[in-house]
Amino acid sequence: MLKGSLQLILTVVLGYIAQIYFPYWAMAAVAGVVALFFKYSSSTASFAAGFFAGLLLWTAYAYTLNVENLGLLSAKMSELFKVGSSYLPYMTGLTGGLLSGFGAMTGSLFRKIFD
Repeated sequence: MLKGSLQLILTVVLGYIAQIYFPYWAMAAVAGVVALFFKYSSSTASFAAGFFAGLLLWTAYAYTLNVENLGLLSAKMSELFKVGSSYLPYMTGLTGGLLSGFGAMTGSLFRKIFD
């Protein structure tokens, strides 16, 4: 429980900093590097911590951008994808969660190679 929470917090903080300077896929690299430092019995726990970190970070960021531009971009994107505009930040968060979760799982499995 404590390891997962610490991994989640480190992934969110370092992922936020990395995404200022690097492309979107830097979140997967950050999650993988952070997961190298935590030893779990299965890589599923590392995936879960990385998934929730990416979900939290990308949903919060997408929601913040949506509020700042008064929902104009999400309204136009919802017309394009034929979904409700209120769902787009959550769909973005799900994408970020999967990206970060698979990055964390990769880091965890890479660590198991050398154990």
